[in-house]
Amino acid sequence: MEFYFFRHGETMGNAEKRYVGVTDEDITKAAEYELKKIKANNVDIVYSSPMKRCINTANIIFGNADKILNGLAEMDFGDFEYKNYDELKNNKFYQNWLDSGGKCGFPNGESYENFKNRCVKTFEYILKYNYYNYIKTAAVVTHGGVIMAIFEKFAGGEFYDYQIKNGRCIYSKYDKNIFCYIKRDYYD
Repeated sequence: MEFYFFRHGETMGNAEKRYVGVTDEDITKAAEYELKKIKANNVDIVYSSPMKRCINTANIIFGNADKILNGLAEMDFGDFEYKNYDELKNNKFYQNWLDSGGKCGFPNGESYENFKNRCVKTFEYILKYNYYNYIKTAAVVTHGGVIMAIFEKFAGGEFYDYQIKNGRCIYSKYDKNIFCYIKRDYYD
């Protein structure tokens, strides 16, 4: 199976370096313009996070999102949601989070482990669905954190090894229980 993992187009919150998790904002007009330049390969199915920014990215690149999966949603950043470094730098909980390498979870938000487990289970569902439905090529339009969690588990390495810019893609293959990380920014 081949996979094209797209991070959604840039939102205003992304441009302002905010933690955009459960805030359901759309992509910017500039992002729309950039996404329209992508000449996507034909895929058998398009999976998307339920967030507007992902659904609209999928619609621009592929014409639609075939399956909307809640498990592909971004992390709930709790009390840090839609805030940026300048707004949080004096917050002791934020400093604890930074000191933990981003692994201690968010006050009133989703834990790092729960988030990663949700992402992995959702990708395992996608693998099974594709296998039983003879799907060979799929696009997954989601969030940076989701992509990092999936690749950390299936391709090895560390979570932050797989950071990807908005509107960019990682191409990979899955064959006989081996997940191969092939190329980042496939559509550049």
